[in-house]
Amino acid sequence: MVNMGGPDSPGELKMFLSRMFKDPAILPYSKPVRHLLSYIISRSRYKKSWKKYQMIGGTPLVRSTCHTARALQALLGTSYAVKYAFSYSSPFIQDTLYDFKSEGISEIIAIPLYPQSSFTTTSSVKADIKKVADKDPFFKITVQEEFYAHPDFVAFWIFNIKKHLQEHGIENPTLVFSAHSIPEYYVLKGDTYPTGIINSAALIAEKLGYHYEAAFQSGMKRGAWIGPDVREHMKTMAEEGIDDLVIVPISFVHENLETMYDLDHELIPYAKEVLGIKNISRVKLPEADLLFVSMLTDLVLKS
Repeated sequence: MVNMGGPDSPGELKMFLSRMFKDPAILPYSKPVRHLLSYIISRSRYKKSWKKYQMIGGTPLVRSTCHTARALQALLGTSYAVKYAFSYSSPFIQDTLYDFKSEGISEIIAIPLYPQSSFTTTSSVKADIKKVADKDPFFKITVQEEFYAHPDFVAFWIFNIKKHLQEHGIENPTLVFSAHSIPEYYVLKGDTYPTGIINSAALIAEKLGYHYEAAFQSGMKRGAWIGPDVREHMKTMAEEGIDDLVIVPISFVHENLETMYDLDHELIPYAKEVLGIKNISRVKLPEADLLFVSMLTDLVLKS
């Protein structure tokens, strides 16, 4: 299983940011330009970003990925060896692949934990795996494609949305599916991510029977990013008198900085205090959810 990873100290955050912005899937520039920008961005951002991590109690993504790996191992049994890797923090993809090799395991199924494929996520994982596989013929690696349409993934969200509504006594909400934004540049190059987000939201909301909206979050200020931006979209909804919103972080499978800080510490207070939306809440992402792990099991067995 592969995800972005997460830092556990200010120094690790600086390196995390440096690795991320050196990735051509993140910054589509020449190598010298990427390295220069990664140097500037990582050193200018890490202190401010670390304060955000401190506010949410550190990164939960690493722990959640570890717990999911243990749960998947338990369901698959001893016929399989389950490991996890990260793109920008330890354990890295290359190191984990060679851990498999040291155990004599050559046939590997890699599952990028991104429900909706993007050049910036799934394609980045594929590129890192290809670097290793091209140099070492020992490996026979299959990379799982996007899984947002899998029945168990849809069921995972339906269950957790219903649970959230029941716990908060919400009867007729508007579901706001929020996903991480990407630069429009990638969409012009053929990235299907926005379509995946819209389709994913529709599959879930239509089974629940609630009105829904899809929007994008956490885009950078520079350049054109896909929209609608969730803040701007909420302004419109507030103007239309929509006052019972439930945010669903549709592009994530584990809690992370974008869910616990960008949504919980920034977006929801903004909606309440600035826009006057009284009833707004967010569906939380459980660790090692049985439906989600069952879906991963099915993906492995069918690969």
